[in-house]
Amino acid sequence: MPSSTDRLAQLLSAAHRSGRAAATTDLDPLNVTIAEAYAAQAVIVRALGARVAGWKTGFGPDGSPVAAPLVDGAVRASGSTVALPPDRPVILEIEIAFRLARDLPPRPQRPYTRGEVEDAVEVALAGAELIAARGGMPSTGTPFPRFVADLQGNAGYVCGGETRGFRTLDLRACRVSLRIDGERVHDAVGGHPQGDPWAPIVAWANAQCDGLGGLRAGQVVTTGSITPPRPVDRPCRVQATIEGVGDVDLALSAPVR
Repeated sequence: MPSSTDRLAQLLSAAHRSGRAAATTDLDPLNVTIAEAYAAQAVIVRALGARVAGWKTGFGPDGSPVAAPLVDGAVRASGSTVALPPDRPVILEIEIAFRLARDLPPRPQRPYTRGEVEDAVEVALAGAELIAARGGMPSTGTPFPRFVADLQGNAGYVCGGETRGFRTLDLRACRVSLRIDGERVHDAVGGHPQGDPWAPIVAWANAQCDGLGGLRAGQVVTTGSITPPRPVDRPCRVQATIEGVGDVDLALSAPVR
């Protein structure tokens, strides 16, 4: 009989392929630990035949660093069109991400300093994440480890303009504006949940426990939303600017049924 980890990975892999959320009646009996959630991530990525193109980093409810892979099929260039899921809205988040110039392998005996992480970064870039959890959201009662196993709900990531001059920027205080179909829906300075977009990537560099090879050169590491999460349930055009970093735009199209 498959373990809870294997069964959860099977259900979430099938949900990835179908584009539809998994049934909560199938998921609810499957309790996993955070360590098992990372094991499930690895099973899902391999079952999809995917490559890890990046990571979404952040912090869990207990303050511990967490991460989930961004698979290559989900990472797109600015100007892309992404189909909405057929059975649920997406949550749109505008984020600051970093592209790595070199590997940051796990180094538990000698933690990375922020300066060392900065030295491993090639560019900072403007990104737009689309979240459409296949296994439920923590905000509606889904256990957090299940959300982590579900690649933290990631359903797409659009990479926009970038800068090599990130060291001269105060990324804690960038102005970010967001328009949907031309209407400005957000315009504010800052907004990162930890105040500093460097915090999640540095923390995860020193806490890596995935089964997918860790932080590698060329990967995009995103660091959490600097805009309020915004549900979107209709086709629209999204345009965002992170001052000093770059622009990102995408179109959300009708679901493929």
